[in-house]
Amino acid sequence: MSAAWLNEAGGLRYHFRGLRYAENLWAPFRFALAEWLYAWQPPEKKLVVVGASGGWCVQPFFFERFTDVLCLEPDPVAHFLFRRRLARAPLEARPRLRFESRDHLLADPTALVRLLDGEGDVAVLFMNILGQLRVLFGADAADDAKLARVREAVAEATRSRSWASFHDRVSGAMAPQIEQPARSAVRLTDAEIVRRFFPGVEPEAARADGSGELLDHLTGGFFPADRPHAYFSWELMPGVFHLIEATCGVRRASPAG
Repeated sequence: MSAAWLNEAGGLRYHFRGLRYAENLWAPFRFALAEWLYAWQPPEKKLVVVGASGGWCVQPFFFERFTDVLCLEPDPVAHFLFRRRLARAPLEARPRLRFESRDHLLADPTALVRLLDGEGDVAVLFMNILGQLRVLFGADAADDAKLARVREAVAEATRSRSWASFHDRVSGAMAPQIEQPARSAVRLTDAEIVRRFFPGVEPEAARADGSGELLDHLTGGFFPADRPHAYFSWELMPGVFHLIEATCGVRRASPAG
């Protein structure tokens, strides 16, 4: 994999887009996502963010509820941008920020479980990282072995703590027809995604190999399908749209140990 600040799923190219579009083109998605995240009320006061990048998609006030925020992000430029965005925001309370550059997801996904266990009573937020794994791994099918290892680790990591994730479901040149956040009691199937948000398109339009009108980002199976899900439209750059899927859970009992 290339240097973190040059990788295909983010890096400098993504930061340039954030600087250019976060306050205008991305604003509808960012505000709708903020509403959804506000409703997630984990009891934990510490948060681990997986794939923090520069924090472009999340409103800074979200972090006010936590005393400590640990960002797992290999890109050193992202550390600077994330810290600067929070420093400039008019927050009533500011968490203690820490950054971890070592990989805890790709080479050895079980490292994420060990880190979270070592941090103690923490919630975890997967910040638009899981939909990028097909790019980072070069995967072209849901049964890719590397994706399977991450799915297993994510299931273990979220078993006894509060968690949330927003991630790419599909992307392409078609704008989803959506009033966001679009909510569902369960995760929508591929056919339901196409029928609900891309009317008039063939059900087989979303394909993992990129041959269809929509690219499937292979994010099925990371979280229980029977959980409530929400969907958002994110115009990443003019004419390029990502349908974002989000789901979460709140810890109901004290974590083991």
